[in-house]
Amino acid sequence: NTRYLLLDPDQQHLYTANKGGALSIFDLSDKQQPNLDQRLPSVTEGAEITAMKLLTGGISLMIGSSDGRISQWFPVRDESGKFVFTHIRDFEAQTAPITALAPEFNRKGFLATDSSGKLAIYHATAHRTLLVKQIGQNTLEQLAIGPRANALLGEDSNGNVHFLRIDNEHPEISFSSLWGKVWYESYGEPDYVWQSSSSSDDFEPKFSLTPITFGTLKAAFYAMLIALPLAVLGAIFTAQFMAPRMRQIVKPTIEIMEALPTVIIGFLAGLWLAPVLETHLPGTFALLIILPVGILLFAYIWTHLVPGSIRHKIPDNWEAALLLPVVLFLSWFSFAISPTLENLLFDGNMVQWLTHELGIAFDQRNSLVVGIAMGFAVIPTIFSMAEDALFGVPKHLIRGSLALGATPWQTLVRVILLTASPGIFAAVMIGLGRAVGETMIVLMATGNTPIMDFSIFQGMRTLSANIAVEMPEAEVASTHYRVLFLAALVLFTLTFIFNTLAEVVRQRLRKKYSSL
Repeated sequence: NTRYLLLDPDQQHLYTANKGGALSIFDLSDKQQPNLDQRLPSVTEGAEITAMKLLTGGISLMIGSSDGRISQWFPVRDESGKFVFTHIRDFEAQTAPITALAPEFNRKGFLATDSSGKLAIYHATAHRTLLVKQIGQNTLEQLAIGPRANALLGEDSNGNVHFLRIDNEHPEISFSSLWGKVWYESYGEPDYVWQSSSSSDDFEPKFSLTPITFGTLKAAFYAMLIALPLAVLGAIFTAQFMAPRMRQIVKPTIEIMEALPTVIIGFLAGLWLAPVLETHLPGTFALLIILPVGILLFAYIWTHLVPGSIRHKIPDNWEAALLLPVVLFLSWFSFAISPTLENLLFDGNMVQWLTHELGIAFDQRNSLVVGIAMGFAVIPTIFSMAEDALFGVPKHLIRGSLALGATPWQTLVRVILLTASPGIFAAVMIGLGRAVGETMIVLMATGNTPIMDFSIFQGMRTLSANIAVEMPEAEVASTHYRVLFLAALVLFTLTFIFNTLAEVVRQRLRKKYSSL
């Protein structure tokens, strides 16, 4: 007793349903011998199917029932890779049996009427009920929606024709579609996805801001992970332990780094640094161990094994200059032994070892590259402000501490850092704001893929890079265009929060330590 018969646009699947709600899916890949692929109940017990339509694109099947329910179904791959027709979501139920369904032509929206004369407008992807309106006392049995989804023609049970204008702009946007997981067509499960365009006219836009906001915070985190210790510790040494003449050389040199265009940094990071790090990945991580151990070893040799007659030839507080060739040598040595480490520890290829042994995917333009490049761009900002704050600590506090028997290190930790803490914190937060808003480095040094993966070996897409890439191609006043403006507002809000937090904490620290 087949009551409904639907064929998808590709003529690959045939959907049939009987009055009792049994849904059958036939595989038509072999037109001579159609195969019953699946048979399942599609409505609640005791209910009947009263309307059935395919959404635009022919993937989603909408089913209306006698209890007023509307459900969405589409095929989902199971663990074996086979497509299984799956119930995805239910929409707000009507008070009477559904009599007709009418899908929009270019969006995943649809209209439904029930036997009480009510008309409802829904959007499948956003899972929204946009309108429920009483049209008349008679049932609308036939519906025809305009190509632009701005007009509706309906015929009721008495033969009366109803013409309605529809103003339904941007129905695909809701809080849940922007920030929550959404189960998109052909996806195995609900997910956060940003994919604003496609070559297909039946494309289902995916405007989740979660992955690009996550990518923004991820890029800022890895940038600060590299920039923060180098900038703050460098500022401490420069302000308190470096010879004045040497400080006059070092500080302007680092501040000049800030004038380097970030597009150049991103260009070098994407085309030169990323391949180098991929080729010498073991050496890159070995550098994190070899460099501090080598510096400590050099310091021990210089202090205990080098004759005093040689050590005294170096002016006071100029010892750091001796570390420059040491750092360069240790860096070269780490990269030189990288192939050996790779052969001994990772079967000759660390990238493949990470993928096959640990299940960690590796992207050449990843967070490590972005962290180094953005760290290089952020270091001058943090260093300059933190160094000014440390150097500006009143000298009488330092001299008083030393006069009372404190060592230079104790004076630094218990007097200088506390007094300068408001300025240091402000420097860190301004650097963080700079990292959050950075565009060109993340645009050129990452794969620019909007994924939710915190791995240091994976890339990301940030709010600023997303706006820079997609705004020129977005149609003015379209949903995509408006969502990009919303992304800009989110970016502004993030930087505003960081800067406000920095100012509040700075004022509290200043008030707390102003009595020193």
